[in-house]
Amino acid sequence: MSGKIDDLLKEALIPLKKPDVQLNQKILRKAMEGNNMRRPFLKTVPVMAAAAVAVLTAGSLTAYGAWKYLAAEQVAEEASGKKLADAFKEKGSVNINESQEYGDYKITLMGTVSGDKIGDYFIEDEENGVIYTDRTYSVISIEKKDGSPMPDTSDDDYENKFLVSPFIKGEDPAFLNVYYMDGGCTSFVKDGVEYRLADYDNIEAFADRGVYIGVLGDVFYDREAYNFDKKTGEITRNENYKGINALFGLPLDKSKADKEKAEKLIKKWKGTENSGEESTDNENSGSTDEWDYKRVKKECTIIKDSVKTYPSAGYSEIITYTQKTKWKGISLDGDISFSAEWHFDKDEYGTKLISSTGDGRNTIYTLAERSKNGEITISQYHN
Repeated sequence: MSGKIDDLLKEALIPLKKPDVQLNQKILRKAMEGNNMRRPFLKTVPVMAAAAVAVLTAGSLTAYGAWKYLAAEQVAEEASGKKLADAFKEKGSVNINESQEYGDYKITLMGTVSGDKIGDYFIEDEENGVIYTDRTYSVISIEKKDGSPMPDTSDDDYENKFLVSPFIKGEDPAFLNVYYMDGGCTSFVKDGVEYRLADYDNIEAFADRGVYIGVLGDVFYDREAYNFDKKTGEITRNENYKGINALFGLPLDKSKADKEKAEKLIKKWKGTENSGEESTDNENSGSTDEWDYKRVKKECTIIKDSVKTYPSAGYSEIITYTQKTKWKGISLDGDISFSAEWHFDKDEYGTKLISSTGDGRNTIYTLAERSKNGEITISQYHN
């Protein structure tokens, strides 16, 4: 009997270039039956391996090799729940299973699925009372090339040192990545393989434009990792980059493209949702995109209490800027993070407009100035 099981597993899961996905997922799903771990935003979860013991004791090492990897739907069920797992089994999901190797790691983009209310849990913006339900979910696996196990999320040596982010063709990834897209991520380790379920705003609207999934070896985006061609909009790997900078093209259904929705998302991510409103005010009105730091300094009023200088800040150092600014119904209260490398090239100095909040008529602008002596000065203006 055990010989027949081995033969079936070997035939279904090992040698074929394009195996029977349904049989693969059915067998793997059976092993994890009853193990339904829930996910909140940004979390690592422990997993249980006992479900596979009965089958493994009946088989051989061939069976163990087949059982090592989870299917995308199982990762979704482990990290989120059955509802999202079912979405990964639907026709609209995108199975990719492309692997890339960098440094000591093998990284695989297993698949993605997009839709409104297909998940088990959703991210809520408590400050604005918004719940984000229209999401794209991506499943990534990360393993050691030499076969040694990844540290478990409960181990002392576990580090959350990877970042999964979508990029949009035509948009500089340094200024439009998962940190702008209301993103979240859950990770867990099973059989020495780390699995990540990343979710963020639904990106299907950009299907005709081009979408990428990047995986970096750090929790922060590194602008040195990828090249952005301003003329073509193409995003490519920096081949000279010493860290992990995997980059996958995402084959989305072009019939899902929606230019109007895509434009709204870009404005939302850049904080310029209302910048196109017409104004009857003076010449200060207009789109946020029309402003730069020179115009801000010339036409706007500095908020004196907002000016803060950070001496000798390193290029990659994360600065915490505390803002307590109110003006014409706009209230900025809380800490924001800033790093020179997010907005400046390594040998670039001067002043840049790094963010704006408002509708173009009533707006608070945040500027950052980088001096050659290493000082960073952050200030805010209102128009």
